Parts: sequence; C-alpha cells; structure tokens
Amino acid sequence: MLLLILFKSFLALVSALFGAGSTFIIRLNHKKLCILISLSAGALLGAAAFILIPESSRELNIIEIIISVLSGYLLFWVISRYYSHVCPACSASHFDEQTTKKFSEIFLTLFTALAFHSLLDGIAISTGDLHNEEQSSIFAAILTHKFPEGLALASLMLGAGYSKVKVISYTALVESTTLLGSLLGVFLLKEGISFFWMGILMAHIAGGFIYLALHAVLGEMLRHHRTIVITSLLSGLLLILFVHSLID
Repeated sequence: MLLLILFKSFLALVSALFGAGSTFIIRLNHKKLCILISLSAGALLGAAAFILIPESSRELNIIEIIISVLSGYLLFWVISRYYSHVCPACSASHFDEQTTKKFSEIFLTLFTALAFHSLLDGIAISTGDLHNEEQSSIFAAILTHKFPEGLALASLMLGAGYSKVKVISYTALVESTTLLGSLLGVFLLKEGISFFWMGILMAHIAGGFIYLALHAVLGEMLRHHRTIVITSLLSGLLLILFVHSLID
C-alpha cells in the first residue's frame, strides 16, 4: 500500500518534470498552454465533484460539507491574494513580463505557496478515499494537472533567466513535497483518523481543487479563448468521469 502510494506520488513528480522539460524542446503559444491548463482544471474539478465531495457526504451533512469545501477554497484564496500565486499553471495568464523579470524577488514566496499546494496533492493521493478503487480517479486528476504546472513554472523561470539545470532542479525540489504529502496522508491513516475527520479533509481538499480550477479558467474565459477553455474544461471533467466509471 505504502509503496503504491509513493509510486503514484513519484509519477506526479515526474509529470511535473516532463512539463518543465518540454519547455526546452517545444515552443508553446498561449493558445496551446490555455488548452493544457483548462484540461487539467477540468480534471481537478471532476475529482472534486465526482469523487471527493460525494465520498465526504457519507460522513458529513450538507452544512459540514459546505463549510469544509469553503475552508479549502478560502485557504487557497487567502494564500494567492495575500502571499503568492499558489499554482503557476492556474495563474499563468497573470504572470506578465514585468512579473517574470522580478521572479528572483518572488522566488521564495512562490515556491513556498506551490510547495503547500503540492503537499495537499500528496495528501489527496494517499487519503483521497479509504477504498483503493476511488484513488485512481484522484490520481489521474493530479497527474493531469502536474504537467502544465511544471510547464508554467519552468516557463516563468526561463523567462527570468534561470539556467536549464536550475529550472529542473527547482521544479523537482518544490514538487517533491508531493511525496511528503503522501507520507503525511499515510501517517494519518495509520493513526486511525476517524471517518468524520477524513470526510472533513476530503471536502477541504475538494475546496482547494475547485479554487484552482476556477482560478485557472475564469481569467482566460473573460480575456481570451472562451470556446477553447470551455471545451478543454469539459474534456477534463469527462476524462475523470470516464476513469471513475471504469473503476467504480
């Protein structure tokens, strides 16, 4: 069980590194990046809507679910609003040229926020559900999201003048907190966390996923490719629904 969870978390890390490495050989325009980010946003939204929230409803009433989801959403909102963008991929359209040039100044805050985001990804992988068949859908959503996350982070660093070695090294460093999160999730399970608190945790993570998904697509819908964003978002939702239906 532990080895499987760590392997899944490692694959999520590899997905982010592939995204970062792709910036060295593939020249993505804004439209293609928008498609990738919207697809991954749909996957996260699907994980929240089809898996995390329904599973938490087994232990929580509607009021408890709403409060828990809002707590996850507001936590990410506060971090992004008052500290730093918690997800480079979700905030790609907000990083203008001036922000890129000042990347070295916001390096620590951005990486701290992203490390926290990745930590929750790891917890979601290991504690997404008490039943193994449910975890694969959450894992698929996170794996889908990690690629554009690594790509956006690498693009930001390259634009700020960082070497390729540093781009890969820093991406690996921050994304490695996904592994730490998975270990923390396993620890919570071993400590016998109650079903009630497990429901709270899953709904809380769902709220964070919803924030990331909405934050990733709303700006693009208002400013740029509305049809592409909606189509890609729905594709990501259907992808998770399809994976979930296969293993349900």
